[in-house]
Amino acid sequence: MTAIPHLDMADADSPEGLRRLADAMAAAYGETGFAHVAGHGIPAAVVDALFDASRRFHALPQAAKDAIAVNRHHRGYIASGVATDRASSVEAATRPNLSESFIKLSEAAPRSRGTVWPLDGPNRWPDLPGFREAAMAFEAAAEPVARRLLAATALGLGAAPEQLLPLFDPPTVWLRLLRYPRRPDDLPADRYGSAPHTDFGCLTLLLQDDAGGLEVRSAGGDWIAAPPVEGAILVNTGDVVPVWSGGRWRSTAHRVVNPPDRDRYSIAYFFDPSMDARIAPLDSSAGTSAAPPAFRFGDHVMAQLDATYAYRQARA
Repeated sequence: MTAIPHLDMADADSPEGLRRLADAMAAAYGETGFAHVAGHGIPAAVVDALFDASRRFHALPQAAKDAIAVNRHHRGYIASGVATDRASSVEAATRPNLSESFIKLSEAAPRSRGTVWPLDGPNRWPDLPGFREAAMAFEAAAEPVARRLLAATALGLGAAPEQLLPLFDPPTVWLRLLRYPRRPDDLPADRYGSAPHTDFGCLTLLLQDDAGGLEVRSAGGDWIAAPPVEGAILVNTGDVVPVWSGGRWRSTAHRVVNPPDRDRYSIAYFFDPSMDARIAPLDSSAGTSAAPPAFRFGDHVMAQLDATYAYRQARA
C-alpha cells in the first residue's frame, strides 16, 4: 500500500450500485482497511457548521470546558493528557495523547432485553449557541451513510444485510470533535496526538482539516500519510470487522502526529453495534487462523476505556 484507495457510493441506493460498492469495499478493506469514500451525500454546509462549532468550543476558556468534563458515562470534554492507549494492540503507549476533544454518545434507549451498561446516560453539552444543533444535524446526515456502508459491508463479507442489522438494535454511536495542538519543538518522539492503535468498533467516518498528521500503517509496516480528499470522507474498519470476516478484512493501525505549525481539527463518527451484541464470525465467512476470537461488544468497549482513560482508573 502506497496510497489510500478511493471509493464512490453515489449510486449505492440501487441494488446494483450497492453490489458494486460491496465489491470495492471487499478489495479496499481486505488489503488496506481505509478508503476515501465520495458520493456520501452529507451536505458540505452541515460539515462546515460542525467544524465551526468545534473550533468555537475548543476556543472557550478552560473553565467552561472543564465544567462539562467527561463523566462516568464517557460524555463531555476530554482534556489533553488524560488518555493513554495502554490497551493498544499495535504499540502500548506510555505517554498520554496530546489532544483534547468533545464526545457524545447515542442516548440510552429503553431496553426490552440486555444489560444496563456504565455508558448509558445523558450527554453533556456546552453553553454555546448552535453547538448542539450542529452536532445533531451532522449525526442525522451521517447515520444513513453509515447504514448504507454497513449493508455493503455485509454483502462484501458474503452475508445478507439483514444478518447484521439485529446487532445494531440499537447502534452505539459516538461523535468526537478533536483538536490536536501544534507540536512543540521539544516534544518526545513517542508523544503522539493519537498513539498507534486500531479502532475498537465497526465503522469510523472521519472528516479532517488540511493540517495533516494522520498516518496509516501499511501491511509492510510503513506509515503512509492520509491527507483529506475534498468531498470525501475517510472510512476505516475497526476490530469488529476482522472477527465477522474470519480475518479476511483488516482493522488497520493508524496514528496522529501533531503538525508542527498549526492546530489540527477532525470530526470522528463511530457507528458500532449494540453493547449487548455478540461479535463472532459470520456463518458464511471462511474462517482463518488469523480470525480474532469472538467477544461481547460492550465488554470489549469497557476494557478499552478502562485501560485508556485516567478518570476510569481513578474510580477503581
